[in-house]
Amino acid sequence: MDPITKANHAKRLLEDDILKEAFAAVEKDIFEEWRMSAHTDYSGRSDIFHTLKGLERLKARLQAILDDGLVAQSRS
Repeated sequence: MDPITKANHAKRLLEDDILKEAFAAVEKDIFEEWRMSAHTDYSGRSDIFHTLKGLERLKARLQAILDDGLVAQSRS
């Protein structure tokens, strides 16, 4: 799939209200899980941190696909 087509797909995903709502709900759940965890639960808190970072990484990857397509489009 070419970068411009991939960018269009990524744009639709990033602008999709249901997906944005899902991301926000998952982030809220992760934060709540962290808030309710014992401060001595280093392993659990580390897992929560990595879960949040994974979600952030997914959003960043979608944004990078969009950005790559915008650059490709500007060069064509």
